[in-house]
Formats: sequence, C-alpha cells, structure tokens
Amino acid sequence: MGYKEWRARFEALLEQSEEKIDLAEAALIIASDEYPQLNVASYLARLAEMADYIRPRLPSDQDPRGCVEVLNRYLFVELGFSGNQENYHDPRNSYLNEVIERRVGLPITLSLLYIALAARLGLPVYGVGLPGHFIVKWQDEKTQILIDPFDRGQILNEREVLARVRDTFHPQASFQPEWLAAVGNKYILFRLLNNLKAIFVEAQNYARAWKIVDKLLLLDPRSAENIRDMGLLSIHVGAYRQAAAFLEEYLLSHADAPDADQVRIYLRTALNVVERLN
Repeated sequence: MGYKEWRARFEALLEQSEEKIDLAEAALIIASDEYPQLNVASYLARLAEMADYIRPRLPSDQDPRGCVEVLNRYLFVELGFSGNQENYHDPRNSYLNEVIERRVGLPITLSLLYIALAARLGLPVYGVGLPGHFIVKWQDEKTQILIDPFDRGQILNEREVLARVRDTFHPQASFQPEWLAAVGNKYILFRLLNNLKAIFVEAQNYARAWKIVDKLLLLDPRSAENIRDMGLLSIHVGAYRQAAAFLEEYLLSHADAPDADQVRIYLRTALNVVERLN
C-alpha cells in the first residue's frame, strides 16, 4: 500500500473507542512509513502465537506476581528482549516490527509490546508515562506492580521510579504520585510518534518527520505545536500551499506566540513561492 492507504488505515483505527484500539496494530501501521510492504497481519499472528504459548504457563489463580514473573521470564530471559542502551536513537527501536525481529527497543516500544501481549491474555497491564521514561504496571483492585520493560522487566518501587525520572528528565525532580496513573492507548501512540519526530527532526530528515507529524495531527488535530511544525516541514518538502495553510492556521490562534514573528517570515516565504507558481 502507499502512504495514503496506510494513513487511512491509521485514521480508521483511531476512530474506535480508546479501549478498542489495538496498540500493536497501530504501532505496525506507524512502521509502514519505513516499511510500506509490511505484513501487519503476519506480525499480529506472531503476537497471538506468543500469547498462546504464555497462556498455559500462567498461574491458574492469575496471581499478579506469578503472572508478571511468567511474562518477564518469557520475554526477557527466554526471548532475550532488552533495552537498546548502545544505540538508543536508532529509529528501528521505535518500529514494532523491528523490535520483534531484533529483540531490542525503547522504553515505549518494549512497554507497548508488553501491554499488547498482556491484552491478548486478558491481564490488567497498562502504560505509565513517566517524565522522560515509560514503564507499565499491573493494576487490579488489590495490587499494583510497576514494571520496567526497558530494564528486562525490573520490578520498581517509588524510589526507583524517581531515580529513573531523575536520570532521564530532571536531576532534581521530586516524586509525584500522579506519575503512576495509567495512560490511554492514544497517549501511548502520541509518545511513540513524538520519539520518532524528535529523531527525524534532529537528523534533518524532514520528509520522514512530515509523515510523523501528519499522524500526530490525526491524534490531536488542535495541537498548536504540530500545526506549526506541519507548516514548517511542508516548506522543507516543497509543499508550499500546504505550508501556507498550516502556518496561517497557527497564526490565527497564536498571533502573540513567542515565535509568531519567525513563523510570519516562513509564511511569507511560502506565499511568495505559491504566488510564483500561479
């Protein structure tokens, strides 16, 4: 499929209610930017096979710690999944198909894999979007277990959560209980896409960044940052009419933004090119 078809598939997925969105399928569609011939059904079948393998090994009473132990042993000991410490910013760490094949990834993609498997097993595992890091948690009426898939399923206490936030976000951070709130599927996809956006903008790979921001706007069409960035990236990829439309939209709502004068310069550039093309 081409980009338009993949984009339409992603948009259709997002039209479902939050709890019905298949995170694995959405992440694989995101990977289609890099792998247009990706066989999503094949990878979903592999996840189903993994879940089928785990299911009979779970404790019959679904004891939380017992279930987490089975998941951790399977993923991080038997299969050898781990966080990619050496090449953290390799884009392949953000594509679920590559994570499954190479068995290394980022906190967000390893957490997404963990959540996707747990969902197929009917286990109450949710994402936790810490500042600067991403983990998962088992959460039922009686038990909360914090798990770091990037650290091979390490079970965390609040002190260890704080240490991770201080390492990745701010060295003077103080623990905030709200950090541990479960986040929804759309938020997880937003974090995944933001990681890719940062990687591609830093590498000045504007065509790839454009596709990422396009999907971020499907998640949140009113995001001022991404409306602006879509305009700026459209200039870089030569889509000047689109650039003008997005930059005008940004300025209409954010005329007094700190970057408004700079955005106006880019808007004039886009309009001048459009005028010459006419």
